[in-house]
Amino acid sequence: MARPATPKKGFWGGLERRIRVEWLIVTIFMMVFTGTLSYFGEATGLARLDHAFYDKTLAAAIRPISTGNIVIVAIDDNSIDELGYWPWRRALHAQLLARLPQARAVGLDLVLSDLNPAYPDDDKQLAEAIRRHGRVVLPLILEESGDGIIAPLPLLASAAKRLGYINIYPDGDGVIRSIVPWQFRDGQRVDHFATAMNAAADDAARPIAQQDKPRSLLLPYAGTPAHFTVYPYARVLAGQIPASAFQDKYVLIGSWGSGLGDAFPTPLSRHGASMAGVEILANALQSSLRDYWIASPGRGLTALLATLPVLLICILMRRLSPRYSFLLAMAVLFIEFAGNWLLMRYASVWVPLTASIIGVVLTYPVWSWRSQEAALQHIDRELRDMNRNRASSNDALPANDSAAHDGSLSARVGLLHTAIAQLRQAQTAREETLQFLSHDMRAPQNSILALTELQELPGCALPQTELLRQINNHAHKTLSLVENFVHLARAEAMTINRQPVDLVDLLEQACADFWTQARQRSIRVTFTDHPEAAWVAGDQGLLRRAWGNLLDNALKYSPDHSAIICRVVRDGAHWVASIRDQGRGVSAEQQEALFTRFTRVDEDIPLNPCGTGLGLAFVRVVVLKHGGAIGLESEPDAATGSGTEFKLRLPALADPDRHST
Repeated sequence: MARPATPKKGFWGGLERRIRVEWLIVTIFMMVFTGTLSYFGEATGLARLDHAFYDKTLAAAIRPISTGNIVIVAIDDNSIDELGYWPWRRALHAQLLARLPQARAVGLDLVLSDLNPAYPDDDKQLAEAIRRHGRVVLPLILEESGDGIIAPLPLLASAAKRLGYINIYPDGDGVIRSIVPWQFRDGQRVDHFATAMNAAADDAARPIAQQDKPRSLLLPYAGTPAHFTVYPYARVLAGQIPASAFQDKYVLIGSWGSGLGDAFPTPLSRHGASMAGVEILANALQSSLRDYWIASPGRGLTALLATLPVLLICILMRRLSPRYSFLLAMAVLFIEFAGNWLLMRYASVWVPLTASIIGVVLTYPVWSWRSQEAALQHIDRELRDMNRNRASSNDALPANDSAAHDGSLSARVGLLHTAIAQLRQAQTAREETLQFLSHDMRAPQNSILALTELQELPGCALPQTELLRQINNHAHKTLSLVENFVHLARAEAMTINRQPVDLVDLLEQACADFWTQARQRSIRVTFTDHPEAAWVAGDQGLLRRAWGNLLDNALKYSPDHSAIICRVVRDGAHWVASIRDQGRGVSAEQQEALFTRFTRVDEDIPLNPCGTGLGLAFVRVVVLKHGGAIGLESEPDAATGSGTEFKLRLPALADPDRHST
């Protein structure tokens, strides 16, 4: 036994399955793409964009921080003008330290690794001042290559309470955003200068816990440059700043002058302004004292977080329209920016978002492309199947050469609209056919059956002659309905074989066909004022039958002893063939439906001429197929006999010989 054929999936069922597959592919691809982009952000260059977003977010989310416990003694331009060219004698630094006895800790941000043979006693004076103060931190410099350390002179280093390196590590764009609080050198831990100052005070705050590996910590800058309290070096040295101003304060001594080259760009720098290195140390010290840093997840977690907005958009876009999908993408972008700002301001957390933004922005066009392409390909396949099914009945969609080579959305939607129009036309034709079969064709057959049944009833039988006449009338009506319907269907479906046709000759022949019928009712059919020839391109058989329908219609509705006038005149690039009768006319309301199938005027009026309601519909189809138009002029007034005039307007043929085959 043969296996039953598997039923083909419906249009929407197949399309829905294809869309689900496309959605799954787009979702997986965009999540993998976004995660990979985030994880390898440094290699792909996205770090620069992340840095730009970070700087803007930090500047917008910065919170006021009390910086009163840190003071900067600045080696500024005015101090250099007053004390002389830089570098100064180290004895001056010793005198300065004597002015800061009440400071909690003093950080001397000056490289003191070389001897000064001109003033050999200055180093001893400075070492004694450092030892006497007891809470001074001196800087180290970590060599970039190898494990070397540039340290202060041993005499000074031994007097200092702590040593800490002052190296800074800018990002790829040269901006200082973080510090490394400690590192390993020669197997030993070396603290950052800020960490060393934190631990230098007698009641030092808890130092940063040692991690397995040193890592960068993002600085929550307290503000724009010159945010801390700054005193000029010369004024402090001259005793113009009272010692109480430094009581229980962390004091940083460093260069501030424009020509000393110790200034760097930071996230809060504006209009090219840089921040002095000593102030960057002050920000690092402030964070170290409060153990307050901007946290950032690792690469793996950052990549995972970057994919979550993409997943959200993919899930919601699956059921949203293109307009709402676009609005959703914009809303998710806004939420990402707002969420990052909130995390930065209230939780001191920064999540790099460039990869996520790129993923969100690309998800909308990628999903629109794939869903649209899937829908259009499915429509193309359905159109091909429909054409193959209709080709057997010679009813395929009309070829469109421009659309066949045009894969754009507009061209393919145009084909879809054409198919929809064809389907609607086919549905209308089917409904009209059903109406024709269920009503118009059944009516005369039912009448014949009623006559035969009536003939069997005693006392109701008609004379045989009358019975045969009635059956003959109903049979002829049935044949007329079938013939007219078939002619109309063929005219709608067929392709016009255009040949040169002379309207004058065609109308004369048609008038001759109806001469006998007109003579029986004493109706004159005249064809006057016509040119010698009126050439058009068309099907002679269809045009002759269309004109014949108009003549037949005019004879039906014309009173006896009246006239029907036919004319052909030139109107620009067209020939106009008209036929006027002297009947009762047609009202404006009736004219609107006159060319509709199965529509007859005044069908219920007694003695109204019989008909099928298909003749004028056939005429309209034929004229439109020939690129023309049909119209009528009529006034419903039987007394005046003004009647109705039909006008056929057809394109004129200038050179009939060139169009002949």
